[in-house]
Amino acid sequence: MLVAMLCWGAFAYSGLRLYDYERLDQRMEVLRVRLPLLVQLLNAGGDTYLAANLNVLRGVTVDVRVTEQETYRIQGQLQVDAASFNPRHEDNYYLAAAILPWNGQVEAGQEVLLQAAQTRTWDMWPAFYYAFNAMYFERDMPKAGHWAEIAAQRHPGNAAALRSMAAAWYERQNDSAVALDVLRAMHAHSSDAEFRKLLQARITRLEGLLVLRKALADYRQQHDGQMPTDGQALIGYGGLETLPEDPLGAGYVLDSQGQLQIADHIDSRMQE
Repeated sequence: MLVAMLCWGAFAYSGLRLYDYERLDQRMEVLRVRLPLLVQLLNAGGDTYLAANLNVLRGVTVDVRVTEQETYRIQGQLQVDAASFNPRHEDNYYLAAAILPWNGQVEAGQEVLLQAAQTRTWDMWPAFYYAFNAMYFERDMPKAGHWAEIAAQRHPGNAAALRSMAAAWYERQNDSAVALDVLRAMHAHSSDAEFRKLLQARITRLEGLLVLRKALADYRQQHDGQMPTDGQALIGYGGLETLPEDPLGAGYVLDSQGQLQIADHIDSRMQE
């Protein structure tokens, strides 16, 4: 009883201290607080399923316009906590697959997906998303192939296609065209209007990346391997008429190897 009272006291004190901090943007819902697991559990009356639901609810209510990384760092922690309380939580793993890796929280997203894949042994999707992230973000092709094979075992109807994908991933490098196919599949299978809107924005962003990469390849071929001075220099190459806009506002950048990437994963933005 004494421990519970102390925890509640600490929780109340933390809540009062939050009034001293000004919110970064009053127009958008951002995340700043992640309580210790024990306090979360006490706040849910000892119900682990309720504690998981509360964390997932906090992640769902984040405004899709939010782009600052601290919110996604906290969301990643909250979703990992939710997986600790209830690793089988379907909304938690699906939200983690769609949001976290695409906003710099690959490790958190993979932890949520791995716990779901290990406990939802009848469900191919967490295993498949875990495999896809291993291929696309972590570039770990053996891991990607292994978990794609596990997904195949869980869905006999798609086993042939998944095993073919597993074989390809053992040999494949980072492939944005595959990423685009996965996002389109997630969009097709989702019934939530807001979630579909977010996925469509990510599809548009990736389509823009592929168009820019085609233009860059054409430019370099016609200029003896030289790099363009800015994005505008690519117009007219590879069929590019105008520079694509990222609907999520991150933009596109050239990495240290001279390859175009989405700005989520590297620091400097491509100058337009």
